[in-house]
Amino acid sequence: MKRLMVCLSSVALAGAAPAGGAGPTKAAVKAAPAHKTVVARRPACKVAPADEYFGRLKLSILGIRNTIKDQGLRVDYEPGKAPATLGAIALTEDAIRDWEHKYPCDSWLPGTLYALQHFYGKIHTDDGVKHVHATFAWLRKSFPHSSFVRIAVRENGQATSAPPAPEPVPGAAVASPLPSAVPGASAAK
Repeated sequence: MKRLMVCLSSVALAGAAPAGGAGPTKAAVKAAPAHKTVVARRPACKVAPADEYFGRLKLSILGIRNTIKDQGLRVDYEPGKAPATLGAIALTEDAIRDWEHKYPCDSWLPGTLYALQHFYGKIHTDDGVKHVHATFAWLRKSFPHSSFVRIAVRENGQATSAPPAPEPVPGAAVASPLPSAVPGASAAK
C-alpha cells in the first residue's frame, strides 16, 4: 500500500499543473517514474591526506613510508641488528592497518604494503620469513588486482631464513676448496 502511495504521489508531483493551469503535460506524465528504485552506490574512494595521522604512533602516510625506508637502510647497513628493527616496524604496521581501515581504497596502500614485505624480506630469520608471507597474504587479500601483487608473487618464493650467498666478483681470485698443501705429500721439483 505504501509503495502505491509513493508511486501515486510521485506521479502527482511530476504532473503538477503548470502556472497556466493547463494540467499535466504528456512529457511530465511520461517522465514520472512508475516506482522509486534505490540503487546502492559504491562509496567514493578517498585518499588519505598527508596531514592525517594513523596508529598508536600517529604516523602520517609519509612517515609510514619513511620509517619502512629508514629501517630497511639500517638493516642494509647492519644486517646483524635486523631483528631489533621489528619493534619499530610493528608500530608502523599498526599505522598501516589504521590507514587501510579509514581509507580502504587509497592508491598508496598497495605500494606501501609491498615495501613492507620487501623490508621483511631483508630479515633472514624465521620471524622475518613469517612476516614476509603474512604481508604478502594481506596485500593479496586487500588489493588482488594491484600490479604490486604480481610483482610480489614472483618474489614470495624467494624468502628464506638463510642470508643469500654472496655473488662472485668478476676478476677476483676464486679460492680453491682444496688445501694448498696436502699433509704427507712431497713437493715435486
